[in-house]
Amino acid sequence: MPEYVPRQNILIVEDDDAAAHLIKTNLKRTGIEAQFIRAKDGEEAIIFIENPDKAEPVFSYRDKLVILLDVRMPKMDGVQVLTRIKQSKKYKTLPVIMFTTSKREVSKCYELGCNFYVVKEVDYQKFTRTIGALAAFIESAELPVLEESNNDV
Repeated sequence: MPEYVPRQNILIVEDDDAAAHLIKTNLKRTGIEAQFIRAKDGEEAIIFIENPDKAEPVFSYRDKLVILLDVRMPKMDGVQVLTRIKQSKKYKTLPVIMFTTSKREVSKCYELGCNFYVVKEVDYQKFTRTIGALAAFIESAELPVLEESNNDV
C-alpha cells in the first residue's frame, strides 16, 4: 500500500469577500498546489480547525494546513484566534501567517506565536509580488501534520 502523502491546505480567514478572492486568485496564479478553504470570521476558523470532520471541504488531520489570518474581523478577531491556536497543545504547531493592512500588531502577534506577519499592499503590483513570495515560502516550507490521536485541546 503506498504511503499517504499529506495534501497542503490553505485556510484563508478573511471577512472581506474581495480581499479573500484576491488572495486566493493570486495564490492560484503562482501555481501553488493546495486546496483553499475560506472562513469569513474568527469563529468560523476555530470551528474549522477544531472540527475538521464537519468542515467543507473535507479536511483530515493527516493533511497539512497553513492559516492566513486577518487581524481585524467581526465576532472573533485574528489576535484572539491566534491566541487560542497557540495556547492549545494540539494546534500550537499550526503555521499561522497574519495577513493584514496594519503594522500595529506586529510585535504582539509574534509574541503570541505567529509564524509570519504580512502587510497587505494597496498597490496591486506590490501585492502580487508579496503573494508570489508567500506562495514560494509556503511551498518550500516543511509543514507539520497534526496527530488525530492527540485530544489535548
